[in-house]
Amino acid sequence: MGWVRGRFKDKDVWVEVDASGAPKSAGGRTPIRYSDKAGAKIYRAGTSRIEVASGAEARDLDAGVSADEAKKARKSSRGSGFGKAGTRTQQQKAMAADAAKALLAGLPEGTAICWTDGACKGNPGPAGAGARVELPDGRVGEASRSLGRATNNVGELTAIGMAMAMLDEAGWPAEGPVALLTDSSYSHGVLCKGWKAKKNVELIGDVRAALKARPGVTVHWIAGHVGIDGNERADALANAGVSGTTSTRWTP
Repeated sequence: MGWVRGRFKDKDVWVEVDASGAPKSAGGRTPIRYSDKAGAKIYRAGTSRIEVASGAEARDLDAGVSADEAKKARKSSRGSGFGKAGTRTQQQKAMAADAAKALLAGLPEGTAICWTDGACKGNPGPAGAGARVELPDGRVGEASRSLGRATNNVGELTAIGMAMAMLDEAGWPAEGPVALLTDSSYSHGVLCKGWKAKKNVELIGDVRAALKARPGVTVHWIAGHVGIDGNERADALANAGVSGTTSTRWTP
């Protein structure tokens, strides 16, 4: 599976296809994008209105970002979103929690869910990363990693890489649907929205490669510390890393 050239409304697009080369379809809609660049917006178009180029070879493309998520981000930047952690009002917290719950409720059946977080005392200072992976078969993996002296952004990015490694360890297929939820605007920006980074370039490249190797992964930004269990647990795991804990365990 991958992306092939196609047409939608008389415009050239990239169309996500399955292993047979047919457009992937869920509910009669197929992911399309107008650019092959990292951070390109991914839309969902009516499958019946898409034409796939005959004999086109599928390609792996850099991670894109859901157009719906991009719209939410724009609203937030105009001051109508959820505010910032530590200064959110109770109303903003409630709105942020509702948005995260709606995202989870809308995930397709059979989707693996990854929660990631980073933590740091001092920034830079003692840093840690935490990841929780919930698989549809009931298995749950939790990992903490102590990073020594580093920044919060290093912890956030490292946690995403840890989640990808845990999916590998669990044998989750590369094409299997995965929703990765991070509360790091920085990580979401440099991995999915084409932000240019002056620091952590090598780490960002490694995490991008891990995501590219798993085309089934979609990275979502959610507001942190608003009472969402998975996010709170990832935060606890990251803080365990700050305290020096490095461990991974699966249940059952």
